Amino acid sequence: MKIYMIVLLRALLFVSLAIMVYDVVWIEQQFELMGRGYIEGFSTNISTLMGQVFIVITIILLILNVIQMFAMKKKRHAKVEDYILPEYDASDERSVAITGRAVRIAFGFILLSSFLLLGSYMLLPTYFLDFVWYPMFTTAAIPIIGLAAYLISFKVLYSR
Repeated sequence: MKIYMIVLLRALLFVSLAIMVYDVVWIEQQFELMGRGYIEGFSTNISTLMGQVFIVITIILLILNVIQMFAMKKKRHAKVEDYILPEYDASDERSVAITGRAVRIAFGFILLSSFLLLGSYMLLPTYFLDFVWYPMFTTAAIPIIGLAAYLISFKVLYSR
């Protein structure tokens, strides 16, 4: 259950950051269009909800990492990676091997999805004008795809 929560929190962190960046880029784009004379003016409503979600998720992840750090300090043979990843249990050799395989699979998915998402920019040559949201959300999708691939492969390998 802990791995589901960690992966979900990390995915939400990337989504909330992408939405925050989208809001800022959209406003900057409108100012640029207005400065060049393409539009007379614009109105916008800035919401702080995504910023608050980002801060809350960051705090939760930091608290989980601090709790993990104190739990690992009790073990005398703890390694650095035991402190960094709360879902990683280095005391179980089977879990270490499964995590290694799951990370390799996730890395493969990250490479493939990066290639496909970067290639998709060719299909939208005016994405910076018409689809300003597209680069932010495709960039945020890359680590989310890796996290999902890691979670699914870890659970499949662990169930065997």
